[in-house]
Amino acid sequence: MFDNNFLDFATVSAVVAALVSVLGNAFDIPAKFRALIAIAIGGFLVAIPVWLLEKSVMALLIGLTASGVYTQVKKRDYPLPADPFSDAPSVKQKLPPINGPDDV
Repeated sequence: MFDNNFLDFATVSAVVAALVSVLGNAFDIPAKFRALIAIAIGGFLVAIPVWLLEKSVMALLIGLTASGVYTQVKKRDYPLPADPFSDAPSVKQKLPPINGPDDV
């Protein structure tokens, strides 16, 4: 159906799923409404012309990839361990536990 690799069904489906996830988390949308949002975004992408769809999917892929990379590498504020060469008595500092992707 599509002549461009960016526009196969798997790519568009992944973009819609990632976009719904990002929008749902950003605006605190309840999970029961996210499926409707996915259907609306999918319907919108099917209705627009192919030349605009190519640009839209490419822009969404770049933006969603950058968003995912940012959440994985953003700065964390962990306390530094005590200096082993100082004359002060050593105090062990415990790093905070990492509970999952929300802590990143």
